[in-house]
Amino acid sequence: MSGVTKHIYDHEIRDIISMWNMQLKSIQELLPKGYKNEDIVEMLKHFYPHEWYSVEVKYWYYNKKDKYLKKHFGKTRYNMKKPENLLLTCGEYKKIMSADRKKMHDSNYLEKKSSELSELLWNKRKPKIEKINKKIEQAKSRTQQMTPEYVDQLMGFYDRKNTSQKDKMYILLELQKYYSFKIIEFFFKLNDTELNKQLRWLAFKHLQSFNYQPRARRQKYMQVHTKNKKRKHYLTKIYPEEKYDIPKTPTELEYRIENAKEQKIKSYDFFISHSYKDSDYVQKLIGFENRQGKNIFCDWINDSDYLKRNLLCNATLKVLEKRMEQSKSVLFVDSDYSRHSIWCRYELNYFKELGKTMYIISKEDIQNGKFAIRPFTEEWYLDSHYKRMVLLESEKVLS
Repeated sequence: MSGVTKHIYDHEIRDIISMWNMQLKSIQELLPKGYKNEDIVEMLKHFYPHEWYSVEVKYWYYNKKDKYLKKHFGKTRYNMKKPENLLLTCGEYKKIMSADRKKMHDSNYLEKKSSELSELLWNKRKPKIEKINKKIEQAKSRTQQMTPEYVDQLMGFYDRKNTSQKDKMYILLELQKYYSFKIIEFFFKLNDTELNKQLRWLAFKHLQSFNYQPRARRQKYMQVHTKNKKRKHYLTKIYPEEKYDIPKTPTELEYRIENAKEQKIKSYDFFISHSYKDSDYVQKLIGFENRQGKNIFCDWINDSDYLKRNLLCNATLKVLEKRMEQSKSVLFVDSDYSRHSIWCRYELNYFKELGKTMYIISKEDIQNGKFAIRPFTEEWYLDSHYKRMVLLESEKVLS
């Protein structure tokens, strides 16, 4: 194990042990009479659920790395213990499980006092747990919780030797729109190995938003694996400082769609046509379809960086038309709002022209937890001037 890698891994383990020692001190008086190892683990998971999960994630990540090393180099490197086994190495755990401590605990145990202390700790921990839950849910609400079929291509584009720092920024922006272990693992890898500061920091903050508690790496500890002097100079002196800020405009996205690989490979199972006033119901619908493995296009999730109401223009229509072309079918969320939406009429008319499959689902069905979609055969939306109508509507919004 290289010195830098060993230092980082050992630091991770020390931090975990230190965290658990503090937590064990807070729960030792709450343990039941005649407690066992299982009681300690259960109590840690109850009062410190996110902290325990963070250790499980680290175990999963290092185990994946070891499997890769075993396959390609014939030996493992980290051999991290499972959380339940790692807990046994904590100094505070050993004290709690000693015969003398258990005997003293049982002789002094009072159920009423234990319950009161448990309630006090829970009242202290509950707001913190709920705050983290809210943070994670907010982060997930900005993503689709599935793995799109083209994700391997995106990651492959990123890892190519000739992919520029600028293009990598665009690729990461696309990967951030989906949430799955495969994508999270990729961001962990970037947080560990990416030489460019802006990209590595972006990966770090993305992991933080889901409370994965990554460790930020200093630039001086980043390793360059090349013997080519010219390339080594570039990777150590130039590439780490390269920076690109993506223009968040419809025109920029239109250009990327026509010219960039990360946009050309996209495909969607459904284009959701809806009124923004029904966004809560649309969120539930997307969640259901994601659980079925369906990739959904929804403008305020997939292209929220570029498609803003104050930036409406012809490029906005070009982007939406391209997304409809990339979608296998349209799914119209039927409500009073959507039936009176100029934008929904525009989308439905465009799909009709494309000759693609059209489906409908009512807002009431979504509200009642029913997600059975049906063919959309009605034609009340037909309008030969639908593009002109939506442009006029855009002018009103901007005026």
